[in-house]
Amino acid sequence: MTATGRSGVRPGSMPTGPQSDTPGMLRMPWQGKALRGFDGLQSFGLVVLLVGLPFSEAAKSAGLALAMVGFAGKLILGHRPRLGRDGVLVALGVYLVTATLSVIMAAPEMQRPHELVTLGMTVSPFLLVLDSIVSRPSRRLFFAGAILTGAVVASLIWYGSYDAGSFYRLSLGSIENPVPAGEYLAICLVLGAAVLSAEIRASLTGPIMAFTVGLTGIALALTQSRGALLGAICGVAFVVWAVVRKRRYVMAVIAVAVVGILVLATAKPDSKIADALDFESRNTQARLSIWHQTAGFIRERPLTGHGLGSFPLLGVTYFDGHVVESPLSAHNVWLNSLAETGILGAGALLAFVMLLLRSARLSLRRAAYPLDRALSIGALGGVLVSLVAGLTAISVDAEPGMLFFTIAAIGISGRDVKEAGVREVWDGK
Repeated sequence: MTATGRSGVRPGSMPTGPQSDTPGMLRMPWQGKALRGFDGLQSFGLVVLLVGLPFSEAAKSAGLALAMVGFAGKLILGHRPRLGRDGVLVALGVYLVTATLSVIMAAPEMQRPHELVTLGMTVSPFLLVLDSIVSRPSRRLFFAGAILTGAVVASLIWYGSYDAGSFYRLSLGSIENPVPAGEYLAICLVLGAAVLSAEIRASLTGPIMAFTVGLTGIALALTQSRGALLGAICGVAFVVWAVVRKRRYVMAVIAVAVVGILVLATAKPDSKIADALDFESRNTQARLSIWHQTAGFIRERPLTGHGLGSFPLLGVTYFDGHVVESPLSAHNVWLNSLAETGILGAGALLAFVMLLLRSARLSLRRAAYPLDRALSIGALGGVLVSLVAGLTAISVDAEPGMLFFTIAAIGISGRDVKEAGVREVWDGK
């Protein structure tokens, strides 16, 4: 049923009274003005979150708080979010429930209920971004621009303030809030490459996007983040595969990227990349040891796991009363999820990811404009970056998770653009 049919307005005519994005609900003029104000506050908070995400805990928390206040205000005024009915939100809800169950079922020393708050904060951008974009389709590009702006600023700071050995993590001089710089830049590189494919002929946007892609690519190479580099290769290859008709160019991109990384590793034998290529190295052996140890944790409690956020307590090794080894994670999203939330939690997370990819594919197929299609491709490539990087790191928790869920929301929101556009005109926005 069309939006016109729901409201009873004849085709070709405009409504005479104030309308709401909720069918059958009228608003007073002051309510409409307040609703638009809260809607703007929600979007402003999300921009602060996305631009400040790789820099400080304060910026991230402030942005999320502003967005939540805006969203809460809209709900009080009668806003009813339209977030889709294809099972993605159901799977996400099941994942949250199973994560809660893992905390309840955990041994007393493993119960960490505060981790549920962290998970809630991590997932929140998904709902907020999706709600904001469905209300105003143009914000899809707006939020993508915020991510890319954050990448450019971060790249300039990394390049100007840190040497190559310090590029892996950034917190503006403080190590209290380390953020995986590599994965952030890899997602932005893929998103930027997709937008560049649509805007390359634009007189102003094309050169700016080329600069963005080049700068983030340089910064990404300097991070030497192995998972992020591998994810970027896969993501960029996907973008090229989706936008270039002659698919052989995809193989050329992959070959050039791999050769470039190997050359970088050869030029600096003590680099992290060279270390990763050596299966006898201490770092590689440590990863293999943690994965083997994690398999044992999974066998101990396969169904519900040891409790969300409990991994740092599982791998503690003591010597003379002092902690000598305490891995913070399993360095693998799926192994970590199985250890902490069991088969139930990991299965729910997998269901969410699979439904997410399906929705993103549908959004890509239904894109009506080149730039809208590019945003779908870039977001889908960004999700791919996170999943690949998640093979050697934790990419859906805390700061990396916020970026993952944000880019996922951008990727699946395009399917409602036409209908939302009609409601956008009615509301006079």
